[in-house]
This record gives sequence, structure tokens and C-alpha cells, in this order.
Amino acid sequence: MTISNKLSKFVFVCGLAAASVAATPVMAKGDMHRGMNSHARFLLSERGIDKLQLTEDQQTQLKAIFAEQKTQFKALHGDKETMKANRAAYKEKMDVLLATQAFDENAAMELIKAREEKTQQAALIKLKSEHAIWQVLNAEQRESYKEIKKHMRKKGHKKGQHRPRGERKDKRSDSK
Repeated sequence: MTISNKLSKFVFVCGLAAASVAATPVMAKGDMHRGMNSHARFLLSERGIDKLQLTEDQQTQLKAIFAEQKTQFKALHGDKETMKANRAAYKEKMDVLLATQAFDENAAMELIKAREEKTQQAALIKLKSEHAIWQVLNAEQRESYKEIKKHMRKKGHKKGQHRPRGERKDKRSDSK
């Protein structure tokens, strides 16, 4: 093996080592808030902490609020297998309802009520969390947070979030 060949391999290995060391914090940081909603991810991110000037105590309180919210949602929805089984059961009931010769309004109302109940419980969990967040923030932080949320809603459609109703139609009519 020649010296230039050895030197090339050495430079290559050093480059790989540097790249892996540099990538480790990025990978760890990206995984930190997985499974949280967008507001939780923002509030617990460095950017959110800087923009709202959150104290250490506030950060700790927010982490506790989001951990509690996550626990409540898991209790409401169950694990992935439970959710999958619930969806399959709902689909099966829906298929039975649609396959019957005569429409069974009572069965349809039962399906609707069961779905609405879970939706209401989820909305209640979100509102309780939002209220708790509001209590942690001071007046100035609340105003900043309102503006940030407004911007997040306008930005929309990233990561599965959708624009407010009617916004798309307005944009189409403007372009004509």
C-alpha cells in the first residue's frame, strides 16, 4: 500500500468520524419531542423557549403538562393495537349498517354517539392542557404565544395540519 493510498484512507476515516460525531446530537435532538402535538413541540423547543423567554421553572411545568396530556390521550385511545382493533370494530359495524336492507337509525345514532364521545373527551383534554399552559405563562408571554399560534395556523398544512376552512377557496378566487 502506498503512502498516498494510506493518507486517502486516513482522511476518509477521519471524515466519517467527524460526520458521525456531528450527526449524533442532531439525531438525538430530532427524536426528543416525538409524539407531541405541534404546540407542545414548539413550546419545548429551543426556539420556543427563546421566543417566549421561558424560565427553567416554566419549562419544567410545561413538560409536566404535556406529559400528563400524553398520558390522558393514551388512556383514552389505548395502545396502537387497541386503536387498530377499535377502528376495525367500527368499520365492521359500519359495514353491517350499510349492508342491511332497511336503514337502522338507532344503530347509526349509536355509532355516531360513540365517536362523538371520544372526540369530546379528546377536546376536553386539549382544553385542560391549554388552560394549564395559559396559567404558566405571564401576560407578555401569553400575547406572544397568541401571535405564534396564529402564525402556526396560517402556516398550516405541514405535518398533517390543514388550513382553516374556506382559506383555499379564497386563494383560488384571487388567482382567477
